[in-house]
Amino acid sequence: MNIKLFPVASAVSADALSGATAIVFDVLRATSTIVTALSSGYRRVYPVVNVNEAMQMARERGFCLAGERGGQKITGFPLGNSPLEFSTGPVAGADILVLTTSNGTAAIRSAAAAEKVLTGSIINARAVARAAIYEGRNIVLVCAGSGGLYSLDDILGAGFVLMEIVAAADTAPAMDDQALAALCLARYYKQDPLAGLMDSNHGKKLLGLGLKNDLYWCARLNLYDTAPIFQGNYIEN
Repeated sequence: MNIKLFPVASAVSADALSGATAIVFDVLRATSTIVTALSSGYRRVYPVVNVNEAMQMARERGFCLAGERGGQKITGFPLGNSPLEFSTGPVAGADILVLTTSNGTAAIRSAAAAEKVLTGSIINARAVARAAIYEGRNIVLVCAGSGGLYSLDDILGAGFVLMEIVAAADTAPAMDDQALAALCLARYYKQDPLAGLMDSNHGKKLLGLGLKNDLYWCARLNLYDTAPIFQGNYIEN
């Protein structure tokens, strides 16, 4: 098993994804929110890049609408991108969610050329690692990044998944240097994932927006035993 890591989604090519299992990370917060929603009663999440497209889909199909830009809920949207908003289950019985975010939903779609696309985070690290091992393919870790730049929180999430892969795999996987760096980062923060998120620039931005509880939630290692799959247009368990 060979493992490659791309620190920003824009760097991923179709050739790199071909025949591989991709795991996409936007730890703060899109993939953490998706994992939470699908573990709390939502049946399906549609990751959408464009705000107007998300609004139209939700309106025409009666889906629940959620999204953020710049870390804040989009004006006029009933829900934002905080995993806490979805931890208690569907709102008003609408169990299908349309989500659009600054970085994460585009990153998920950027991995569509992979044989299988999984949704990764700290809160489902073990489950997504085992699902990837079960597939038996090479693994590509796709980090969303923030505004086209490297984002420490995504690298940390990938590192925690790598720790679980190393622990569970029958033979040691071959990793590129970027994956090895992520693994080293996770080992450094192993006892305190929250500290890693708070040290990240994106984490500090969310703290400045008063979203401390989101960081606490996103740092809860192996909270859920689910590995949501992107099915080409939507994500489900």
